[in-house]
Parts: sequence; structure tokens; C-alpha cells
Amino acid sequence: MTLYINGRFLTQPMTGVNRYAYSICKALLELGYSYTLICPNKPFRADYDITGFHIVRFGWGNSHLWEQCVLPFYFIGKKDYLVLGLMGLGSVLIPNKIMTIHDLAFIKNPSWYTKAYYCLYKLMTPLAARTSKHIITVSNYSKEEILRCYPFLKREQISVIYNAIDKQLFKPCTDVPHPEERFILCVSSIDPRKNFARLIEACQDITDAKLYIVGNHNRVFNDQKSLQNTSDRIRFLGRISDSELVKLYNQAECFVFPSIYEGFGLPPLEAMACGCPVLVSDIPVLREVCSDAAQYFNPFEPREILYAITQYLNDADVIKEKMRQKGYANVTRFSWEKSAELVIQLIRKVSE
Repeated sequence: MTLYINGRFLTQPMTGVNRYAYSICKALLELGYSYTLICPNKPFRADYDITGFHIVRFGWGNSHLWEQCVLPFYFIGKKDYLVLGLMGLGSVLIPNKIMTIHDLAFIKNPSWYTKAYYCLYKLMTPLAARTSKHIITVSNYSKEEILRCYPFLKREQISVIYNAIDKQLFKPCTDVPHPEERFILCVSSIDPRKNFARLIEACQDITDAKLYIVGNHNRVFNDQKSLQNTSDRIRFLGRISDSELVKLYNQAECFVFPSIYEGFGLPPLEAMACGCPVLVSDIPVLREVCSDAAQYFNPFEPREILYAITQYLNDADVIKEKMRQKGYANVTRFSWEKSAELVIQLIRKVSE
């Protein structure tokens, strides 16, 4: 059996979903597992190191058009193959596939997305799921969401394979200079479900630290008109390099993650790995990911977000050190090697 992995992510910026796909591919390579990445005939982003990957370019176009209408032609006449999709939608016309559903945010709140994106995913996700041999998701929370929204699926058809972080990259750094000013750090794509408007409202009156927000807008999300910076104590840094992000994690007083919906939630783990104390929304998936290594707050109440942050800024160093140690311990629950091993087990099971 020949394994092909949908490599469309190599033509896109390395956001959370694409990082998952790339990291699983790297880990499979490091474990010596053989596969072929099949990709659109488009330039690859410089974010990805493709050394050692076996890559085939095929067809024309890009994005969902390539995935749904062009990629299936590659497999005409081929036998004994399996296609693994690690991003989102799988090719409906390819029956020998495993697809990944990271979350169902478009069902949770359609208003977060453009109408075109919502309609596409509402139509195609169940079709792709019905025509898949198996489905991967990234948390037990997402698995339960999928089963609730798509009751035609059986529990045994869905496997949870967690995200992880690059522990060689995200780690405490002793050579990071002391920051010029105290700051609270938030890292995420800037879209409505990330709840930046309430975070900004909460931070308007903080005087002893600034709020740094790292992340870019994504065109698939509706504009969040209420997201406006009305304070010179709030800085939008946009998209930055991984090395600069690690520096900020190491310098920040604390990391805050106010999201109201996630399939997993990777930035809190990155912060923990760097020794940055973490405050997150009290939602089920973040309880699953962060365990007792984070302080939780109600993300729908700006006053409670403010209270959590100010309490943390004023906490004694011994409390912060305790949370750092819990963070280091929590991160060890996740690794790309473990996740890749689960992918291999799943491939073998599906291929029997």
C-alpha cells in the first residue's frame, strides 16, 4: 500500500492547521515511514523545510479547486493506495482516504466566517466525512462535537491525535535580553472567535504593563469591527518569525489566551514550554489541553479577564514559578513523535 499525503499546505502560510500537517509529515519522516507528498504545481512557502521529503507536483490550480477537482485525476487507474489529508477537507471524489477535521467552528457560529467559506464547509465537510475510511481530529472535545453534528458517523470511525510543539524551538532561553517594558502576550490569528475585543476592553485600564498581540487577519473570517485599538498600551505586532515569538514568550510577564472556541489551542503549550505563565479561557477544550498548568477565567466577562491578569501581574514570584513548573510538566504529555506513531497505527489499521 502506497501512502500519499495531501501537501497543499506547503503553498500556504504556516498557520495552526498547516503547522499540524507539516509537523506530522516531519515526524513521519524522522520515524522512517515512507510516503509521498502530492502538491499543487505552485511555489512552496519559505516557512517549510522540505529537505528529505518525497514530493510529486500534479495538475493546475490551487486551494480547494485543486483538491476537489484536480487531485482525484492523479489516482485514476491506481490501486492499493491511501490518501492522508491533515488540514481540513478531504477530496470527496477520492474514497481511499483519511481526512482530518480540526474543529467545527463554522457550525458553532456561522457569523464568524464569510458566507462563501461557511457554505463551502457546510456542504463539503459531511460529504468528505461520508466518503472517508477514517477521520482524525485533534481533541476529545472536537471528537464529541463531530459526533454530535454528524450522527451518521460512529465513534470508532474517529481517532484523536493531538497537536504538539517543536521542543527544540519553544524552550526557555537564558540569552534573551530583559524587555524594555513589562508586557502581557497574546498570540493567535485575529478573528472573532479569538475574543480580542473583550481582551482589549479588559486591558484598557492596565497601567503597569502593555498588551502585545501577535497575529494576522485571515480573509476567511468576517471583519471584527469592534476590534479597535483605543489605547497606546496595546500593540498589534502582526505576524512575526518563530524565533521572535520564542523571544517574546521568554520575556512576557504572562501569556493570555481569551478564545471562546478552539479545536485544540496550541499557543498556550508554546508559552508553557518557554516558561511563560499561562492564563486561558475556561472552556472545555482548554481544560483538556492545559490541565492544571493554567489559570482560568470567564472569557465572556472583560472584568473577569482584567481581574485574572492583574492578579497575575501582582502575584509573588513563587506562584509564577509554581505555574512554570506545572507548564513544563504539562507539555510533556504532547509530542509530534507520539502523534506520528498514532498516525502510523491508524494507517495500518485502515489498510488491513
